[in-house]
Amino acid sequence: MEINCNIIFDKISKEISNCYYKKEAEAITKILLKEFLHINIEDIIINKKFKTTQDKYTNLLNAVNRIKKYEPIQYIVGKADFFNFQFIVNKNTLIPRSETEELVNLIVKENNKENLKILDIGTGTGCIAITLNKSIKNSEVDAIDISEEALKIAKQNSKYLNSNVKFHKIDILNQQLPKKKWDIIVSNPPYVKISESKYMKQNVLNYEPKDAIFVSDKDPLIFYKRIAELSKHHLSANGKIYLEINENLGKETYEIFQSNSKIFQNIRLIKDLNNKDRFIKITF
Repeated sequence: MEINCNIIFDKISKEISNCYYKKEAEAITKILLKEFLHINIEDIIINKKFKTTQDKYTNLLNAVNRIKKYEPIQYIVGKADFFNFQFIVNKNTLIPRSETEELVNLIVKENNKENLKILDIGTGTGCIAITLNKSIKNSEVDAIDISEEALKIAKQNSKYLNSNVKFHKIDILNQQLPKKKWDIIVSNPPYVKISESKYMKQNVLNYEPKDAIFVSDKDPLIFYKRIAELSKHHLSANGKIYLEINENLGKETYEIFQSNSKIFQNIRLIKDLNNKDRFIKITF
């Protein structure tokens, strides 16, 4: 069968525009056309005529129907871009976010030494740990997660991207870390209160792993408290902690470390590109 690239682009982007804003719908459509029909943006611009098989076209339409049910495009194609790399993702892992890219970029910019020992707590896809391992020369990176399924994906990503990250299955709330010290401890732990779920989109609520997103309203900072406690014993002298946080709990998260100011120095609350309280950096 023969199709016109521009016509099929307009058709699909309009179909999914009820679920997404116009620019989002167009961006998703570009990914779908590239993944399922190997059509690039240049083909769309010149309205190139393109021959494809009925099977490929049917697979494309099936993917469009999944998009209309708010399934994330990253789960449909099985991958997500992060910091110049591409990571395998599935329903057992969070989809890497641009805010987390900001966190990783901050760490890379501020730590240009070699041979740093780094711990990533709650690694998910492994995007933080693997990117730091690839970006900081001769770094020795450990990554932990409670989810066996997430660790399987992280290990696949590590192999695919040729990193040297060591992965460990650990529940930090109930287990101890290995007897080791790290120069950097980084984490993007669950931090969204259950009560905040009413403000979230269906593509997150219906598909991404809830245990990696939500915490109880009764103790929403439980992971930060535990990280603070573990860091006292596992952070090297002059070591640093980098954390992604709930934008609505910046002051409260800051105070966890401020209450231990004799141990933790130079505590900084950092805004993201959208001017929201998103990160905390602490020096040991």
